[in-house]
Amino acid sequence: MTRKLTLKTLLAFVFAVCLSLSILSGCSAPAPAQDAEPLPEPVVVAPEPEPAPEPEPVYYLPLTGAVVDKNDPRINTRPLSVKIENTPEARPALGITHADVVYETLTEGGITRFNAMFQSDVPASLGSVRSARNSDITIVPEYDAIFVFSGTNSLVWADLGKTWINYMEEGTAGKALYRVSQKASPHNLYLNTELAFEKAVDRGYPLDYSWPKGLAFGENDTSALTDKDDAIEIFIPFSGSLFDVTWTYDPASGTYLRSIKGAAQVDEDDKTTQIAADNIVMLSVPYIPAPDVPGKGQTYNLNFTGSGDAIVFRDGVRMDGVWSTDGTHPPVLTDLSGAPINLKPGKTWFEVPKDITATVVTTGHPEIDNPDAVAEASTETDQSAVDAANAADTNDTSD
Repeated sequence: MTRKLTLKTLLAFVFAVCLSLSILSGCSAPAPAQDAEPLPEPVVVAPEPEPAPEPEPVYYLPLTGAVVDKNDPRINTRPLSVKIENTPEARPALGITHADVVYETLTEGGITRFNAMFQSDVPASLGSVRSARNSDITIVPEYDAIFVFSGTNSLVWADLGKTWINYMEEGTAGKALYRVSQKASPHNLYLNTELAFEKAVDRGYPLDYSWPKGLAFGENDTSALTDKDDAIEIFIPFSGSLFDVTWTYDPASGTYLRSIKGAAQVDEDDKTTQIAADNIVMLSVPYIPAPDVPGKGQTYNLNFTGSGDAIVFRDGVRMDGVWSTDGTHPPVLTDLSGAPINLKPGKTWFEVPKDITATVVTTGHPEIDNPDAVAEASTETDQSAVDAANAADTNDTSD
């Protein structure tokens, strides 16, 4: 009995050992696996940069460079070009301080006359309105302006008829041109601008530009300028003291102030405010004697198409250069190296004497300036200027 139990116990022990070995064999550590291939580095794709926002367009008035809202109707409104008198009997002119651009040229007898462009600021009335001259034939189309004048001589009528200029004069303007009592005839013709635009519509003239014809505004590189290029005073000898002009730089306003016959020239609408300009531009244009018109005195033909010498004054300095235009836009101004000369935003006067080199510029530096230059520049007597101017204007009552 005991032996059997012992054998039985032994068999149980052997079974248990075998079972344990079997379990231990199944739990043994697996053989080491071969090294796995390294995972590739992740590719990082940079996001596309956000496109830079388009700059907001800036809208300018074409004749002054003033920044305005894009819906400002003046951006595309054609200017009025008005022929305005400058004889002593007609001074002060009404509305001249509102002009964006003014051309001053010589006519017969040594008198000067204005072609004034009104686009950004059109006053209710303008005067004295006088007759057209040959110079207007090439000035007006450069601005696509509606031209207003009192009349003209037979030669200018013939030239005007060969152009596409939209114009009106005393015979066709209706009530837009009227006479005032405060001045003697023929210096008393004035323009009602509201009626002028109405008459333009009646005559089938478009009031909007086909495309704006503007001037170039902006800053200039003035690093090469020296003291000799300063321009504190500009004396322009047109034809004698009645018509010689002085522009004096006013640092407080950054403008040039106009004097004539040694006194401040003002507007009839505001006799206390001196005429001012942000830019004075001298243009060299040949004065070609025109064929004689009996009783009218010697007048001139001026062609503003082409190119010539120019002097630009702004911000108290002068820049010498060249003007050029093919007649479809206002003059383009460049310096002697061909780089653009930009105008200062504001009002511009184009001065066109017979000889721009006779212009006397005071720099404000005594070692540079010639104190006798102004006295030498103009030799015509006051009386001869008075006689010539009055003779020319009294012969010009309606044309």
